[in-house]
Amino acid sequence: MKVIVVGAGIVGLSAAWQLVRRGHEVVVLEQGAIPNPGSASFDEHRMIRPQYGPQAHYTAMVRDALATWDELWADLGEVHFVPTGVLAIDLGDTGWMGMTARSLRETGTAHDHWSRRRIQEHAPFLALPSAARGLFAPHAGVLLADRILDGLSAWLEMSGATLIPHSRAVRVDADTASVTLDTGEVICADRIVVAAGAWTPHLLPRLARRVTPVRSTAAYIAAELSDLSQWRKAPALFLATRQAHLYALPPVSGTGLKFGGAPVLRSETPRLPVPVCEGDAGATLAAFRDHLKRPGRYAVSGAAAGYYADTPDKEFVFEAFNRAFAITGCSGRMFKFGSLAGRRAADWIDADLIR
Repeated sequence: MKVIVVGAGIVGLSAAWQLVRRGHEVVVLEQGAIPNPGSASFDEHRMIRPQYGPQAHYTAMVRDALATWDELWADLGEVHFVPTGVLAIDLGDTGWMGMTARSLRETGTAHDHWSRRRIQEHAPFLALPSAARGLFAPHAGVLLADRILDGLSAWLEMSGATLIPHSRAVRVDADTASVTLDTGEVICADRIVVAAGAWTPHLLPRLARRVTPVRSTAAYIAAELSDLSQWRKAPALFLATRQAHLYALPPVSGTGLKFGGAPVLRSETPRLPVPVCEGDAGATLAAFRDHLKRPGRYAVSGAAAGYYADTPDKEFVFEAFNRAFAITGCSGRMFKFGSLAGRRAADWIDADLIR
């Protein structure tokens, strides 16, 4: 069966990977380069964690996602994952920690309870309240995002998929399984997977009421060498405060120190190149300052901005439209689940073929 995949972010490339493995003829369309440095998926590193408060279904999905990532490493012949572990800390007595512990227990996810003293031993750069407690997930860690996209793109080319960069889709016809490009060219197939991220509602207008394009910015951080040496030994961090959920990715395997999660989200029509607002990166660092022992030693060294598709309930959208299948509504958490979402798209194609 011939399948067009619209979008070469982590979901689109993962769907293409799964489809090629199953013997389908695959064509990948991407409005930029493949991989696209302007896509939401393209960055140095991303976190994969099972600590999701009361959302136990996401906790369970992480186990399946890690297994699917292992399948990808086997195909690529290299591992783009650093098992730093992820330490989640409740800094605001929000009740989030109790809900998270319950979800971890219910799903049988490995975790340890950390005291304030133990947190300080592993993250000596943090300023912790006396009541701070943590939940450590040892099998979680850091996905090396840009290397994953590079590896997937190379594997697909070597495995016979057709990758067509700089081909912007402007219309998807789910009834005829055809895609119209901005040049006027129409490409036809048997089925379509739409994995265009924040651009998906423009291609499938029925989703526009459920999905809002949002621009988010993470900050790369410069710090004094003594602090950076401590960060290099630390787990990835997730901080639950009353104001926001923050995260920090340590500098591992040649990546930088990255802070994110501050509530600086801008609803706007997505466009490339993605505008980067240094003020947003500064606001992200500002959100961390109260939680750092020596905040004056930290400064913004760069920023990474991207669009994602937000939903009111922060749930993914997987929806079939006749001969097309759409994946959207990532709400900023899709990369860790990208390989799993790609598998779900391929499963739909195969199930639809049987019907």
